[in-house]
Amino acid sequence: MVTYKVVLAVKEPQYLEPLLHYVHVSEFGNRLRMIGFTRMEPFLEYMSGEERPDLVIGDSELLEPWLRQENTACPWKRLGIGEDPSTELAKYQPLPELIGAMLQACQKGGSRSRTAVQQEAGAVTIGLVSTVGGSGKTTTAVNMAKQLGGMGMSVFYLNLETLNSSAAFPRQGRKAEDAQGLPRLLYEMKAAMETKSTGSIPLEPFIASHPAMKCDWFEPVNNRNEILQLSKSDVLRLMDILSQSGRYDVIIADTDSGLNERTDAVMEGCSQLVWILLDDLIHMFKSGQQLSYMERSSSGRFAEIAAKSRFIVNRYVGELANPLPGVIQGIDGFLPYIPSWKQNSNAELLLSSPIFQRDILKLCRELLGEDVLEETGVRAYG
Repeated sequence: MVTYKVVLAVKEPQYLEPLLHYVHVSEFGNRLRMIGFTRMEPFLEYMSGEERPDLVIGDSELLEPWLRQENTACPWKRLGIGEDPSTELAKYQPLPELIGAMLQACQKGGSRSRTAVQQEAGAVTIGLVSTVGGSGKTTTAVNMAKQLGGMGMSVFYLNLETLNSSAAFPRQGRKAEDAQGLPRLLYEMKAAMETKSTGSIPLEPFIASHPAMKCDWFEPVNNRNEILQLSKSDVLRLMDILSQSGRYDVIIADTDSGLNERTDAVMEGCSQLVWILLDDLIHMFKSGQQLSYMERSSSGRFAEIAAKSRFIVNRYVGELANPLPGVIQGIDGFLPYIPSWKQNSNAELLLSSPIFQRDILKLCRELLGEDVLEETGVRAYG
């Protein structure tokens, strides 16, 4: 299924944001990747780059300066009253009809079969790991997904825990109840291997969107055995299918604490690793023991893992009370202790702390690079 990139340039944020959100959670979310601008300078800067969208739509005030340039060789529509269908889309109409008209314009425009993101080598893969349960690994992972998704990146959150703790987060959205889920995708993967099929497996029937986390995911698996039976090679192939699908900019993989085949696959297969530590005597001791064991078992492999790892202390209160294990050379960042979360019964609050989001954003900048997440006035979902 072709995914089209649409650039939308409108003056009013109150018009842009609901439209982008609707696309993200609706049935159009798998067909359109939308990037929105409300200011002239970032819009023109983006359009002068190498990426060519499938359609540009905008208010005349923002659109005209771009149209006067020479490098405008892509389809465009002006938002207006819709009297001339060849050049105009009615700005105020029911959202399903408006988005449907955008999709139709993309299809008629002879646009690319793959977006610029899809033409790259694959998604950035970030693994969240920890040696001890209850460290806040999943809370960190889902907040990263929300932060990156809210900034316009297309994110997949992959939970590989035996007991999927992300199921505690509220979810509703596009076709969530119809998604066939991870077990069915794994069946299709195994069938393809047995028949030596070379075709790609479409992801659409198996995934669901999570509006609160602004990402896609697999609905939590209720049968633990279906997760426990996952081998290292299964997980590596699954991550490769997600990464190479062309749908996503970032894959965030969340694993069990400790060592098992799924965690081993994430440590090997992800391009970046985030170790979540707690400033706790037992936690620091166990972290040192596990990392030292990994180093003794294979010093070469441990060096590769260490080179792509960042060690982050969660629930930080201003200074470390416990010494770091000798195998950890230093701390790369901190996430704050949020007292209001201690006796929290509402999972939504775990996604809405400004202080925590601030430090999650800092971590995302370090992982993906300042230039990728530079604030340019872009507002986007999808």
